[in-house]
Amino acid sequence: MALYAATLGYGLVNYDDTWLYSDNWVVRQPSLASLKIIFGELALDRRMVLGAEYLPIRDLSVMLDYAVWGTRYGGFHATSLALYLASIALWFKALEAFGIDRRIAGITVLLWALHPTHAESVAWLAERKGVLAMAFAGVAALGYARFRTGARAIWLALAMVAAICAVWSKAHGAFAIGALAALEVALPGRQSWRRSLVGLGAIAAVAVAAFVPVIMLASSATVIDSHQHARDAATILGSHGFYLQQMLLLEKSSVSFPVATSGPTSLDIAIGAAGLVLAALAWRGPRELRAASGWWLVTWLPISHLIVTLQALVAERYLLVPSLGFALAVAVGISRIPIARARYALVAAIVIACSLRTLIAREMWRDSETLWQNAVAVNPADGGAWSMYGEVLMADGKPERAQLVVDEGLRHSQHPRLLQRKALFLVGTDRAAAISLLRRAADAGEYRAMTNLALLLHDDGKTDEALDWARRAVAKAPLYAAGQRAVGKIALATGRAAEALPAFEHAYALEPKNLANRFNLALALLALDRRAEARAHLEACLADPELGPRARSLL
Repeated sequence: MALYAATLGYGLVNYDDTWLYSDNWVVRQPSLASLKIIFGELALDRRMVLGAEYLPIRDLSVMLDYAVWGTRYGGFHATSLALYLASIALWFKALEAFGIDRRIAGITVLLWALHPTHAESVAWLAERKGVLAMAFAGVAALGYARFRTGARAIWLALAMVAAICAVWSKAHGAFAIGALAALEVALPGRQSWRRSLVGLGAIAAVAVAAFVPVIMLASSATVIDSHQHARDAATILGSHGFYLQQMLLLEKSSVSFPVATSGPTSLDIAIGAAGLVLAALAWRGPRELRAASGWWLVTWLPISHLIVTLQALVAERYLLVPSLGFALAVAVGISRIPIARARYALVAAIVIACSLRTLIAREMWRDSETLWQNAVAVNPADGGAWSMYGEVLMADGKPERAQLVVDEGLRHSQHPRLLQRKALFLVGTDRAAAISLLRRAADAGEYRAMTNLALLLHDDGKTDEALDWARRAVAKAPLYAAGQRAVGKIALATGRAAEALPAFEHAYALEPKNLANRFNLALALLALDRRAEARAHLEACLADPELGPRARSLL
């Protein structure tokens, strides 16, 4: 609580927070209709407002926050902190219920709770899903541990419900539930194997069923992407080595790391390979060490790029669940030190080191500028981070600093998003140079640049080329509402109302609360002489100060 109390004064950052909170009309309006969307809507375009992921427990928690706190985001941070504190208590009780020595369980959870890699999960509101998943996984673990030792079936029922909630909080929660099998194999104390298998089977059945919509939407929305990073041994071992170095406090906290842009080093790969060998050898050790190894390996799998390939090569938030196994292994090692004073001194040293690093990691989430300033300092080669840094400065009314940041970023990287950012600065002063930069970014696959290029070309009268780029943008990113609007606008202006209408319909499905989409729909319908259908959309725009007069004229 002392380490994270300052987060109660934090707000939102421009790193996924806005779409999940301030711009999300579903969670901001607690109602039965919102609940229906949260739990029942599976169409990707209509679910895009929720991030195109099926995580209804996360979305429900945000909606409840709005019901309780309104827009006082300090209250939202208090909820995240409360969930983290609950995870600490739950996992201590769960490890103890599995038969792990109380002192080892205590040291484990102490080191886990203080580790700086968790600052991203606690201090970043968009990662609410991580602390939710860990808390519900703790309930499931405690319930199952009680059931396997002979407690009533109500404990198993509790574990089953919690398993569903963990999976529907974050996809990685499914592997935390799966890791209960590793704890079962490693730790004795069960009443009977039959009872344990019944319990594990019941939990697995509901968790797998809950996981189906999660993985379906994650795949279609490219949350997991089989093409983004090569699934080779270097990637797998290198990312593992990087995570081990993070656990050992050898890497600075950041939202961007050199390994993500330059690939793993030989040292990363060597450490990763050695870590896997040690994890395998741990199965010859004491039971707690076997449990630590099993937990780490099972919960590392979804972030290993061995089964699926995630959008981010590495991220600190990915360690929230696996780090419990690492902390357990360290606790087992500390418990084997024969001299009591040496044990106490080592624990104290680790606690102090982790606490100091956590304070630093927490501070970078204070605001968007601090977040991206730290990111480019840790990884100067990340052009995307430089672009985000420039965007923050522009939004804060610091255009001169923003241009300096973008220019500095271009000296390190020719990332397409950074090229686009530079182009937007030049539109008003050097249009030809802006278009040239947008072409480079668009050729590199940046769909936002394709859209902006299309609009500039359209304004310059190059309508055929403009429409071609707009089409390419929506082919690349069909869920990008601005791209759909660009296709509709250019198509309508060139007499292609039949093409404009589905583009505007798609934009409206993605952003149903944006009245501009309804106005655009009306224009396309009028061009197709479907006046009765256009009327309803125009009437919806009458109260808007900008669109109202135009809608009234058309009516």
